[in-house]
Amino acid sequence: MGLPERAAEAPAGGGRLGNGGTETAGHAHLWVLLDGTPAHAAPGRLTADEDGWLACHLCGRWFAHLGAHLRRHGWTAARYREAVGLSLHVPLCSTEISGQIAAKQKANWDRDPEARDRFAAGHELARSGELNRLATAAARTRQNSGQTPEAVLAARARRLAAGRAAQTDRRDRRLAAVIAASGAATLHELLRARYDAGASLDQLARLTGLGRVRLRGELAAAGVRVRPTGANLPASKRARSATNDALAAARVGAGDIRTWLLAQRQSGATLRELAQRSGRSVPWVRSRLDGAPAPRAGASS
Repeated sequence: MGLPERAAEAPAGGGRLGNGGTETAGHAHLWVLLDGTPAHAAPGRLTADEDGWLACHLCGRWFAHLGAHLRRHGWTAARYREAVGLSLHVPLCSTEISGQIAAKQKANWDRDPEARDRFAAGHELARSGELNRLATAAARTRQNSGQTPEAVLAARARRLAAGRAAQTDRRDRRLAAVIAASGAATLHELLRARYDAGASLDQLARLTGLGRVRLRGELAAAGVRVRPTGANLPASKRARSATNDALAAARVGAGDIRTWLLAQRQSGATLRELAQRSGRSVPWVRSRLDGAPAPRAGASS
């Protein structure tokens, strides 16, 4: 596996450490996390470019706010820090953003005496050393009761595995019920029939509860060639259009949404007002008006 394009241009290691444990001279060679995930930046530190943006260990891309990006991977900041060996005090954002956050927090602190009062007791514990003593005692208690960091992680992993197993079982039972209700003998038969009839990947995903990756795999196993993006069948487009028209007509209590829209428009209603009343978008209203017939006498208003 090669480095990401931007990472490949940087030196393969070295670099100096900046404030807060941030490396400023590029990526190290790829390594592997304990769970097998390949990492694209040096362990135990954050890699920053000349603009202060940070490299994601998981994908090698660069971000001003790495903490927000981690949600795209389905990771939390705590899990990320633990996996790549970062201390809790290292911010997952650029120096500029970190400074902006600190300045905003200080301004809020300075102008809010109630906030200072709420934290006064905690500050006094920290200054006196009592907070550190309490933390040490709590850690010793956890150690004596067998709640070591390793034991806590193991218990968390067991709970996660059990939750995933339960989720998989619920999904499989729901999928079996959907297949049985459709009259198909197998999942592949159901997918072939619905896709040939014009169903989109989104519609199949909602029907079966499968994720996109597995859905595409099942379609390939069923011998279905997925249409290019945007190349929906005309029948499918017409079906979705008719469904949307029927929903909008029911919302406003009209028999024909195009006739109703034209009548309302001739009465002075704006496109935005029609969109709000019909529960659709302005472009949708405009498209229906462009092809609307002349209103019949006594049309619903």
